[in-house]
Amino acid sequence: MRATQKNPKQFTLARYEENAALQLIAFTGVTFIVFHFARVLFLVFGHDKNEVFQMMFPNIGLSSIEVFKHKFWTVFTYGLAHHGFWDWFSNMIWVYCFATVLQGTAGYRQVIPLFLYGLFFGGIFYLIGQKLAEDFFVLHENQHILGAYGGIMAIAAAALAIHPKQRLHFNENFSIPVIWIVVVYAVLTTVSYFETARGILSVCIGGTLTGLGFAFLLKKGYQPGAWIYALAEKVQAGVTPKEDIAKDRKAAAKRKELLQTYYEPTGNISQAQIDEILDKINEKGYYTLTREEKELLKKAGK
Repeated sequence: MRATQKNPKQFTLARYEENAALQLIAFTGVTFIVFHFARVLFLVFGHDKNEVFQMMFPNIGLSSIEVFKHKFWTVFTYGLAHHGFWDWFSNMIWVYCFATVLQGTAGYRQVIPLFLYGLFFGGIFYLIGQKLAEDFFVLHENQHILGAYGGIMAIAAAALAIHPKQRLHFNENFSIPVIWIVVVYAVLTTVSYFETARGILSVCIGGTLTGLGFAFLLKKGYQPGAWIYALAEKVQAGVTPKEDIAKDRKAAAKRKELLQTYYEPTGNISQAQIDEILDKINEKGYYTLTREEKELLKKAGK
């Protein structure tokens, strides 16, 4: 699946390092496996099911405000585990759809920060909702919220807010408007959890508000997720051997060289101008370009 663009050549960087959709699937897959592998180990070493449940779920999932006061980290960790394989698998299908669209319009470096923000603020919104309408969002006994719902809705809302007319292509002849996919996800989630776990709906509302706010900041020229990558790169630079840094720079130069084959100087457009715009797309995404930069790139396209 791929996101529709006016000029698809600008967004065909297929390397895993620049595909946040696949990175999220891999990351949440690892956390899912670790969580359930730990459950199996506890059972193997003689703990009974109820004991294992009480050891793990209250320490990972969202439950009541009273529990949150002593286990504040659950406002984030709940989104990194899922109750079962099909919960995780279905959520990752939605992640891939929405993240593919978002990274095509705003750049891959916006996806993971937004996902994390969506988890956090979705959890916060759930706690606020439970405080304001406890009877509506109350959980059943021994029930805990697990799943990446806040992050998914944040990505979906941002993708829709940035490019409302975007379409997701499954092949050359079949595509679906992103707004339809978002509506289907929202309806299915509401129907699935309205009677059994309304807290998940409050998490989704919090994620939606987070995504809309994130999109608003992007449109204003801010980069709310830049600090996460800056911090990661600083840490990586401190532990990466110099020869590996040299290899990375060489690979980046090759990618830039590939992009340059799609554009050439013409008229009053210089190679330096093209290079500057391509670097900006590679680092921050096509959406961060100004109208003048988009027009210049269009004129330079072969």
